[in-house]
Amino acid sequence: MKKNIWENVYYRLNDPAEIQLAILYALRYADMPVSDIELKHFMLQATSVDFIDLCSMITKTLDDNHMKTVWRDETEKYVLSQTGAELLDMFENKIMSSVRTSLRNTIDEYFVREQEKARVRCDITPAGRDVYNLDIELKEGKMDLLTMSLFAGSREAAMDMRRHFKTDPLGLYAQILQLMTPTAEQKEEEVNG
Repeated sequence: MKKNIWENVYYRLNDPAEIQLAILYALRYADMPVSDIELKHFMLQATSVDFIDLCSMITKTLDDNHMKTVWRDETEKYVLSQTGAELLDMFENKIMSSVRTSLRNTIDEYFVREQEKARVRCDITPAGRDVYNLDIELKEGKMDLLTMSLFAGSREAAMDMRRHFKTDPLGLYAQILQLMTPTAEQKEEEVNG
């Protein structure tokens, strides 16, 4: 009988202890409370763990007090507990390097995308029968740089406007600032005019 040469190409997390350690590692690396959906996303994206095994290990990790729930942003989220941190300190070197790297990359990519989503919002909203507005929001941290609602007319026009805004939101913001900021000649004309 021939041995399957592809058998070990992808390492499958199926040992409960490995899954639990990977969960704890993801929580430590995220370094902030994460929701159940986010934790599952990290694990499923970065590893080849079975979904049912993952769900049961999340429950077991909570029951074993290796992680706990906290209430953040009106949602219940997970954080590493003291016993979970101690367990991870003892056995972190047992997590395969490729699993740790994959988890770090997945978590980093996720938070970059989430930060970008929070920074730029551009929604199409109905303004009447078959007419639409484009609602734009641009933030720098928690400070609003730009918030406006533009009448777009048709849905197609609103979609074109949204696509254009999303290609270079800061460039369009700079153009709006330039249009709204009077030149020295315009200021003098307004004063004398």
